[in-house]
Amino acid sequence: MEKFMKFLNEKLTPLANFFGRQRHLLAMQRGFMAMISFIFIGAVFMIIANPPVTADMVANGGILSIFSGWVNFAAKYKMVILIPFNMTMGMLGVIAAFAIAYNLASSYKMSAMSSALTSAIIFMLTAAPAGYYALADGSVASMMKTTYLGSQGLFTAIVVAIVTVEVTRFCLSHHLTIRLPESVPPFISETFSLIIPGVLNTIIFFGGNLLIQAYDPTMTLPALIEFVLGKPLGGLCNTWPGAIALCIISSLFWCCGLHGTMILMPFTTAIGMQVATRNMELVAAGKDIIFQPAMFGDAGNLLGGAGNTFSFVLLCLLLAHSKQLKAFGKATIIPSFCRISEPVLYGAPIAFNPILMIPFIVGTLLSNALYTICCMTGLITPIYLQVAGTFPIFINSFIKCLDFRIIIFEIVLIAILAVVWYPFFKIYDSQLGTKEKMKEEEIDSNNIEESIA
Repeated sequence: MEKFMKFLNEKLTPLANFFGRQRHLLAMQRGFMAMISFIFIGAVFMIIANPPVTADMVANGGILSIFSGWVNFAAKYKMVILIPFNMTMGMLGVIAAFAIAYNLASSYKMSAMSSALTSAIIFMLTAAPAGYYALADGSVASMMKTTYLGSQGLFTAIVVAIVTVEVTRFCLSHHLTIRLPESVPPFISETFSLIIPGVLNTIIFFGGNLLIQAYDPTMTLPALIEFVLGKPLGGLCNTWPGAIALCIISSLFWCCGLHGTMILMPFTTAIGMQVATRNMELVAAGKDIIFQPAMFGDAGNLLGGAGNTFSFVLLCLLLAHSKQLKAFGKATIIPSFCRISEPVLYGAPIAFNPILMIPFIVGTLLSNALYTICCMTGLITPIYLQVAGTFPIFINSFIKCLDFRIIIFEIVLIAILAVVWYPFFKIYDSQLGTKEKMKEEEIDSNNIEESIA
């Protein structure tokens, strides 16, 4: 086990450090994080538009009748309530193009705002070019397709953001810009210096779109990018072998003291957001959610954060004999209930701990497997609302699927995971207890020697 831990540390740590320093991946990571507040806004209005009970359940009377006002309000104004959802979740591609370019340009010490605006405009030009259409009454209207403005356009947003910044950087570093006299105010000089890079970016993406459509009128640049990038990543994230492998890899990163979720974010977010958005659209349309492999990992952080460590903390609080784990259980029970995992991962610790990393990985896989089975058999509604935040256990899961049954699932899962953790907890607790006893005996022996002397 020690050799295995040494191997993981030697192989995974350099990889994680590379991901953490590589400017393009870091810009993607920060760009995706910038979407969180907008996703939250969209999720709030989705919750308002979809009460956790149906009209039939309210009509049957009983305690559920307290939701009658909410149900009637949502049914009457549903289309209006969903407008903020459409203008947030439906614009994730635009947000990503802006935010990724902003962070990448900042890493190069370039004008972040100008680069972000260029990226957003070029993305709109590429993903949703406005066209003129003749209407039945003889008038002409300017319209754009919104298909790729949301999560489906995330791959295009990534490409546009990175390429536009790199093209601008190339032009600036090789002086391919309009240069004005030094007497001209800096903000004016900067504006003119971005004209040539802007034209080149327009030619690359708009011209690329025209060339592709000249070859195949049914194909567009966003569709091609989605096929080239989305298909391999979909095979990685949205197949059962890929989803299980990613779950294990993320857990291994955590066991090495590395933030597995953040490391894998640049590779998994685009597919995950597409699946989540599609399910939210199905719910908004009154249809059933489609459970896909990309959703396999959704239960891996419901109970205590990464690895579902709440059961382990409970065991420490209630059954530990060693002073260290008793104190640990008292100190971490509240953060763990609020799904903050770092105190457990680094305080127990689970990271670099050969004993505790086994139930951590096994518990994560088991949680996701049981969740998948319950979702696919209709026992619980899958999580479909992307609500970020450290909401406490039970509340967090309920607001993400609006199904009371998931609370029962979590209660049962806490008990199951306690069984998984128990033998490893006992071994570790016994080891710590022995060390504490030996230390106390050593201190007593030293005190006796000092008193004799």
